[in-house]
Amino acid sequence: MPHREEPPVKDLLRIADLTEHDLAYLLDRAEHLKRHPGAAGDPLDGQTVLLYFAKPSTRTRVSTETAVVRLGGVPLTVGPAELQLGRGETIADTARVISSYAAAVVIRTFDHDDVAQFARSAEVPVINALTDSHHPLQALADLLTLREHFGDPRGRRLAYVGPATNVTHSLMEATALAGISLAVATPDAYRPDPQVEAMARKISTGGELLITEDPYEAVRDADAVYTDVWLSMGDPQQEKAARIAALTPYRVTPGLMAAAASGAIFLHCLPAHRGGEVAAEVIDGPASQVFLQAANRLPTAQAVLEALFGRTLAGAR
Repeated sequence: MPHREEPPVKDLLRIADLTEHDLAYLLDRAEHLKRHPGAAGDPLDGQTVLLYFAKPSTRTRVSTETAVVRLGGVPLTVGPAELQLGRGETIADTARVISSYAAAVVIRTFDHDDVAQFARSAEVPVINALTDSHHPLQALADLLTLREHFGDPRGRRLAYVGPATNVTHSLMEATALAGISLAVATPDAYRPDPQVEAMARKISTGGELLITEDPYEAVRDADAVYTDVWLSMGDPQQEKAARIAALTPYRVTPGLMAAAASGAIFLHCLPAHRGGEVAAEVIDGPASQVFLQAANRLPTAQAVLEALFGRTLAGAR
């Protein structure tokens, strides 16, 4: 039988969907588009991109809408009350219908399986803009930030301190593909998903992955220290108190930063709670690169949309 080439990847639901080459390509392209926003031309000219946000958003919504405009398209942002999903229409039916209207779909919601189901039924590219399990667009911006600050980040050391979140999961996969060592410091009750940990180890291109309960062990010799919020808006008050008590030793303070490598930077996906997961002296200090991270959400979103619409990514098999 003649050899049949695999089709290019259609969707970005998690970083592990990418190959090492795909990841490098997206970062190269984002770096170029940051310097030259119009370099991609208008591949979405006359096209609509639907953005479905079941959760509030600042950085993801504004950066992705702007990325669509920079590519010549029209962003159409809707919430749960504006689609028939809330009235019983299936995800599969919704995906098929929207595929006949929009050139791509960006989804920010709760259950990762819902986005995966939508992508299976959609005929157009689907981008995960955050689920409870993964946040791939954030991880791409994080890697671009490391690249801009350090040059090639391969061989660098990153420490993540705090409860494992969707951001942690995407960082684990992104650093693994990029050859960056990652140490995650978290109480045992807040460890990363074992399946994500297994995937990160499987796709590693040279970096090490350490899971520890000791924040100082994680931060030792780290080139960058990263944290995320401790609490979600819907957490019951009793649960919030318990989480704060368990996570207080993991607050990123000047003392913890002092244990990192000389010249280490501080990262946070935002929004941040000063006095909560991070001290004000750290996030507002000279080591902080959080607003560069936020700015990098735009060119990375633009690179992802361009690549998926142009079907230029090979995708992991």
